[in-house]
Amino acid sequence: MNETTESSWTWLVDALRACSEAVGITLWGALAIAVAAIVIGLKNGFKNKPVAKSAPAGGPGKWAWICVAVLWVVVMLNYFDRQLLAVLNQSITEGAEGIQMTQADFGMVTSAFLIVYAALSPVGGFLADRFSRKFIILCSLVVWSAVTYMTGKANSYEELIFWRALMGVSEAFYIPAALALISDYHRGKTRSMATGIHMSGIYAGQVLAGCGAMMAGDPCQLGWRLTFETFGFIGVAYALIVIFFLRDPEGATPEELAAEAAAAEGQEKLAAAAGNDFTVMDVLRNLFSGRAFPMLLIAYAIAGFANWFLMGWYPRLLIDMFNIPEAEAGPQATSWINFAKYGAVLIAAVVADMWYARTNNPNARAYVPGIGFCLAGPCVVIAMLPALGLPIEFGLAMTLGLVAMQGVAQGSLDATLMPVLRSQIDERFSATGYGLLNLTSVGAGALISWLGGYLKDANIALGIPLSVAGALMVVCGLMFFFLPRKKA
Repeated sequence: MNETTESSWTWLVDALRACSEAVGITLWGALAIAVAAIVIGLKNGFKNKPVAKSAPAGGPGKWAWICVAVLWVVVMLNYFDRQLLAVLNQSITEGAEGIQMTQADFGMVTSAFLIVYAALSPVGGFLADRFSRKFIILCSLVVWSAVTYMTGKANSYEELIFWRALMGVSEAFYIPAALALISDYHRGKTRSMATGIHMSGIYAGQVLAGCGAMMAGDPCQLGWRLTFETFGFIGVAYALIVIFFLRDPEGATPEELAAEAAAAEGQEKLAAAAGNDFTVMDVLRNLFSGRAFPMLLIAYAIAGFANWFLMGWYPRLLIDMFNIPEAEAGPQATSWINFAKYGAVLIAAVVADMWYARTNNPNARAYVPGIGFCLAGPCVVIAMLPALGLPIEFGLAMTLGLVAMQGVAQGSLDATLMPVLRSQIDERFSATGYGLLNLTSVGAGALISWLGGYLKDANIALGIPLSVAGALMVVCGLMFFFLPRKKA
């Protein structure tokens, strides 16, 4: 690094540190935006306004696409902040500014987030069905950004685990509300495309989180604490964009909602209660009144087994299979799958919307992830044959390519899950339904993550649980073809 570049980075570090230490500018900003959110809520009303199921005659409109653009950045920050802890593992646990802890302790910090996030996802979904989705999203963004900032201020293991658990509380409220808001705006042939574009922000955030290591170390040398504080400030600042450019859509009239409920098969009893005056039992009774939602719960849990296993154990599996260093296994394990997911989430969205538009079949969107998982499952099993002890040899590139098919399947599911869910249930309860789906997926992930460690300690090949997950992916795919046929 030459003197000019080094001087520039020194100036940047000093400026960021000064902003960070200036009377808690991030926390005061978060408080000010929270007050603004409450004022807006008092003005516009805190209650969610259910929208009509039918698409508007003139298409989704500009505010529908502005909503997608604004939330793309929010979800990118969401996953960036979430992944930053894992990226900065070494900096946090070692060095002069580090916090003394074992790797098992560090894993517990991640588990604290995961457990709280899973448990509260249904709660976040229910609140997003009852109250303004913009308000829920704004509060979630502000809180997790402030928590990201405070993570950089943690001086002990107990403080760190507290702030990451609180991160799980705040982030649990975002995804159900965001996907429900997007699909409120996009009620016709653009629903999968809008959802897919938004979900692509997840993969962008995961890939860009690698930049956190460059900020904390070379070339920026900010240190892990200032890196967290910087992105906490960025999230709070972006909340201003959310205030001005994110809107809740206009709600349907009670007469329109009552007419739609009365016209829907098996929904006559809900006609008199059309609106958002419902209880938890009303929601659960409706969601579990048929076989569609339980089938989606099972399918999403099965998909979660493979997805979370690869997120947690894929680098170590590559090390064991090919005897490559960690510095090579990590990037190889994350880049191939995330690029596959990124491409699939956009392509699957286009295919799903076109299939739906041409056939006018609400179930058409479900067939896209169904095909994806039926194809990806055998690919994953084949890739793991050498790990199972069979006398077959695949090169690293071929193994990465075969396993990347899981990314294709997962991307197609991320693009279509909310549209599929809304085609199968009362749309007023879509955020709650997605929260419950999130609970099953993350719960399956927690189980498979523990199982991977248990098997590793027992000297059992990691390819065994992954090959089983691959076989289950075929079951997951078939379930999407056997969902109840809904009327268009």
